[in-house]
Amino acid sequence: MLQRLALALFVVTPFLKLQAAASAPFTWENAIIQIEVTSKAYNYIQPWERSERSVFKSGVVVDGHQIITTAEGLNDQTEVRLKKQGDGLYSEGRVAWIDYQADLAAITTDEKDFWTGLQPAKLADPVPITGQVRILRWRDDLLENRQGEIERLTVENSALSFVSVPDLKIDSSIPGAGYGEAVTVGDKLIGLASAEGGDAVTAIPTSFIAPILKAQQAKTYTGLGYFDFTWDPPENPLNLDYLKLPGPARGVIVKETGLKPGVVSVVHPRDVILQIDGFDIDAEGNYQDHQYKKLCLENLSSRGKWAGMTCNFKIWRDGKEMDVVYKLPKAAFSDELIESEMFDQDPEYVLASGFVFVPLSGPYLRSWGPNWRQQAPFRLAYYSNDKVTPERLQRVVLSQVLPHPANAGYENLRNIVVDEVNGLKIKQISDIMTALKSPIGGFDIFKFDAGGSVEQVVLDASEMDQANQEIMARYHIPADHVLNTDNPPVVQK
Repeated sequence: MLQRLALALFVVTPFLKLQAAASAPFTWENAIIQIEVTSKAYNYIQPWERSERSVFKSGVVVDGHQIITTAEGLNDQTEVRLKKQGDGLYSEGRVAWIDYQADLAAITTDEKDFWTGLQPAKLADPVPITGQVRILRWRDDLLENRQGEIERLTVENSALSFVSVPDLKIDSSIPGAGYGEAVTVGDKLIGLASAEGGDAVTAIPTSFIAPILKAQQAKTYTGLGYFDFTWDPPENPLNLDYLKLPGPARGVIVKETGLKPGVVSVVHPRDVILQIDGFDIDAEGNYQDHQYKKLCLENLSSRGKWAGMTCNFKIWRDGKEMDVVYKLPKAAFSDELIESEMFDQDPEYVLASGFVFVPLSGPYLRSWGPNWRQQAPFRLAYYSNDKVTPERLQRVVLSQVLPHPANAGYENLRNIVVDEVNGLKIKQISDIMTALKSPIGGFDIFKFDAGGSVEQVVLDASEMDQANQEIMARYHIPADHVLNTDNPPVVQK
């Protein structure tokens, strides 16, 4: 009998310990993770140069052995390390999925012991739009706890993209935030900090995060969609009178359509958008949300909907009301003529007798610093307002000339936009390589956009290969070109 009792105690005791651990009171120390990311860093002026950078971020444990955080700082990563509970030891992590458009990512680890003692956080949905919050993160292995107050919930461009998403605006004096810090109320996560400036913190609300997590788990998430048109509020009632819309002022007037390359929009310029998915649109471009009151209509493109899904529009066109079904196009950085970001890929360039050609991109323009719109050459900054067309998928720039006898007299050329090479219109940087295969009468002829410092340059095509080899040796350039068609960017899922 005693032996049986001892055996029973031996079997039951571990079960009781597991049960006690599962029902232990939730503490944020067991849910917030410190993340260290080591990444490749690029110099877009000298695109063959490589260096490393380290970023410290914060994340929150959720169900499914995942740590959610913002996507910022995870691009081009080579190593991810995780630290829990203020411990000095790091575990190797990896990106489970990432969506730069939504500025969200999930990190996990294959080290099973890492998850011992951790507790998944509960996500608030809906999130509060008033009241006190706490902003939490690990700092010097202590859990920093700062107070904040919700100012409002608004709709703005995502931190990394042109897509409109909901944002929580929080008054708080926490310095250096914006890297996935937990914004909490009691034992609920209400957001992840994505930006900080002065005494204001912007956070991605969990009402936006939770549906994405659910769709990721179900493998139905297709990325964010967006409305590929611009609109204006009818500031003067005569605008609606002109369009013969009866009744009080309401709706917004479509201004420009077809912003998604290759997609024909079902809405037309001068359409009045009256309703989206049953929500009436007022004359300021807002709708009345069931949970969050007045919000911009752009929020309806990502309100639990993803790319490829449809929205039901009620519009006013040609003097009558009609219904149209709008399919949300998938947001991509390549939808912009000047791509705002170029993540997880080596910078593209082509070297031609010391001429360095690069795509005009957001990272290139930001080489002039945070005030690049004022500091960068005016013509380059101006092109950031242009749209992608079939005739122009990118703007390609002669960024600099590396001195060599083959380019004598052209050493001071820089930051001028290429129009054509050897008679071929340059739609994208890969066209440079194509054009250089067909010199004209033994010469490579480069034509640039009118109004620049020079409009045409002629180089001896027979000298190019030798010049490239000598220039590459002199400036330690590993290849005469890098194109994404040669090395497609890695897409993490």
